[in-house]
Amino acid sequence: MLDNQLVQVFLPVINAQLTAYGYTGVTVIAANQPTQQGIPTGPTVYFHKLNDHRLGFLRRFDTWNELTSVMTHTEEQQYETTFQVNALVIQSPATPNQYTASDLVNDVCFIMQSDYTREILYNNQISILRVTDVTNGYFVDDKDNFEANPSFDFTLSYVRSKVSTGKVVSQAELDINRV
Repeated sequence: MLDNQLVQVFLPVINAQLTAYGYTGVTVIAANQPTQQGIPTGPTVYFHKLNDHRLGFLRRFDTWNELTSVMTHTEEQQYETTFQVNALVIQSPATPNQYTASDLVNDVCFIMQSDYTREILYNNQISILRVTDVTNGYFVDDKDNFEANPSFDFTLSYVRSKVSTGKVVSQAELDINRV
């Protein structure tokens, strides 16, 4: 499974569940895009990949197809990939009842641990291994105001595999010569 395939599984889940929880106008995007996208002006959830961790050793096995005389060689590796989620929600004293970036991140954290998400991941041969606590750092924004930057990490477990095929030797001639 490739990185973009992982994202194509969990991103629609986050979007759908945020809408189901009553969040409107929230953008969920990958941070650090390959092209300049500008900064969204509304509430935004960002995610980015932190790392990959290979587990154990490469598993190798072959399958023979008698009809086509082709040997299929498969190599599989168990992986754990960790993503980080954070959010930006501009706070204003004029809107004291608005949800915060921490509220938004905590709900995404809840979504990633929910039975609904676990079932969708499982149906795509992915497991959610762990979801960390939400941390709440701060930074100074472009208006010299402090903004919260809450975040958490989640780790997905899955198998990456590569398949190759080739003809198999079906006949050999033995020729022994004196040296």
